[in-house]
Amino acid sequence: MPTIINRRENLIASDTPLFKRDLLLLVGLFIFEASFTVIAIALLMKGRRPFQVFLTTRPGLAFLWAVVAFLVGGTLIIIQYRANSRSPSRHFRLVVAMNLLTVMLVVITGELALRAGVRSKFGFEFVGTTMLKPKSWETIRRHLRQVVNRSEGDHAFHTYDELLGWRLGPNRNSADSKYWASTEGLRAPHEGISFRKSVQQTDIALVGDSFTFGYEVTYEETYGYYLEQMLGSQFRILNFGVSGYGIDQAFLRYERDVRPWKPKIVVFGFISNDAERTMWVYPFASGIGWWDYPFSKPRLILYGEERVNLNVPTLSPEAILSRKSISELPGIEYQRGYSPNDWQERFYHYSYLIRLLESYSSPPSPVSPEVSRETLLSINASILKTFLRSAEKEQSVPLVIFFPSDHELEKPKTTLPLGKQVLEKAGIEYIDPTSCLLEVPPADRFMPQHHYTPQGNAAIAKCLLPAVHQALRQTSVRN
Repeated sequence: MPTIINRRENLIASDTPLFKRDLLLLVGLFIFEASFTVIAIALLMKGRRPFQVFLTTRPGLAFLWAVVAFLVGGTLIIIQYRANSRSPSRHFRLVVAMNLLTVMLVVITGELALRAGVRSKFGFEFVGTTMLKPKSWETIRRHLRQVVNRSEGDHAFHTYDELLGWRLGPNRNSADSKYWASTEGLRAPHEGISFRKSVQQTDIALVGDSFTFGYEVTYEETYGYYLEQMLGSQFRILNFGVSGYGIDQAFLRYERDVRPWKPKIVVFGFISNDAERTMWVYPFASGIGWWDYPFSKPRLILYGEERVNLNVPTLSPEAILSRKSISELPGIEYQRGYSPNDWQERFYHYSYLIRLLESYSSPPSPVSPEVSRETLLSINASILKTFLRSAEKEQSVPLVIFFPSDHELEKPKTTLPLGKQVLEKAGIEYIDPTSCLLEVPPADRFMPQHHYTPQGNAAIAKCLLPAVHQALRQTSVRN
C-alpha cells in the first residue's frame, strides 16, 4: 500500500501542475469537511434507535454515504500531504490554513446573519417558522401567568373545570365581545340567554371543538344556526361545542352536560387534530398556538376494554404555574410529542447555528406504548363507539360528522386523514361533508385561523340536514 501511494505522490509531484494539486487538495478538504458535518447531523438524528434500525432510514443512508465521502476526502488530503512533504515549500500548509480560515469566516458570517434574522414571539426565538430549541419552561410559565391575570374573576370566557380542564363560563362574553355563553355555558347569540326556558321544541345537541362552537364567526354564522333555520321553529339547536377540545373532552362533556337535556339527536363533530389532543395532558406543551390555554386536560388510557382517566381532577392553572420545571407536571410523560431533551439547555446552545441545526434535526424520542400511534387510534375509536352506545341508551340518535381541515380538503393525500383512520378503526358510519364544502369556492371556505367561513358552515349544515331528517324519522318510528 505505501508503494502505491509513493508512486501516486511521484506522479502528482512531477506531472501535475501546482494549481491542479491545490484544486485536488481543496476538493479533498471540502469533501472531508462536508461529510464530517453530515455524519454529525446524522448521528444527532439517530437518537436512541438501534444502529441497525437507524441505517435503514434516510438519515442512516446519508450517514453511510457520508462515511464513504469522508474516507475519499481523507485519502485525497493524505495523498496531497505526502506529495508535498518532500518539498521545503510551505504551500500545503498555506492552502490548508486558507481553507480553515474560509470555513471559520463562513461559520462566523452564518452565525451573525442568523442572529440578525432571529425574531422573538412570546419570548421565544424563531428563524422563519422554526422555533429554536431548547424550549423554556420559564418563558411559557410567564406567558401563562399573563393569560391567567388577564382573565381572572368573572371576566374569563373559559373557566377551569375539574373534569374537562376548561369550559365556557356561564353568562360570559369573550374579550372582543364576539362570543357569548348562556347561563348554562352553551354558545349563545347575546348576553343574558338561558336555554332552560319551557319551550315546545325538539332539542338537537351539538358537541365538539371550535368547529362546532363556531370560532371566528358570529353565532348567526355557525353551522348550528344554519341547521336550525333549515329545520324550522319547532326545533332548537343546543351548541355544547368548546374551543380546543379533543375527542375525549367532547365525549366527557356529552356524558356529564348533554345527557341530562335528553336531546332527540346528538351530533358529535371533530377534526383530525382532535384525535391528537386526546393524547395530551397539557395543551401548552404541544406548541405555541396553545399558549393561551393555561389548563391541563383529562387523559384517558385503555386497560383492555376499560378506559381510565389519569388526570382527575385536572390540574388547575395555579397548580400548573407553581411548578418550577415542566418535568414536575404530573402525567407529563403521557403527553404525546413531549421530549425532555427539548427542554434542556446546554453550553453549546450559545451558538444559534447549533440551535437551528438541533431544531431541524432533533432525533425522534422513543415512543412509549401509551403515546404510540396505534394507541391513539385505539383510544379514540373506543371513545366514539362508547359515545354511540351511550346516546342510544338515552334514546337519542347519535350522528358523527368528520370536519375536513383546509389542508385535507385542498391538498388531498394518498393516505386517509387521521380522523378518518380513527373512524375506520372504530368501524362506524359517519357524515363526510366534503362534497358540500367543495361546492364553495376555495377562497371562501376557511377563515384566517383555518376555521370554516359562514359559507363553509352553511355547506356543513346542508350536508348534515338529510342525516338529521333521517334521524328524526327514526325517532318517530321508535315512538
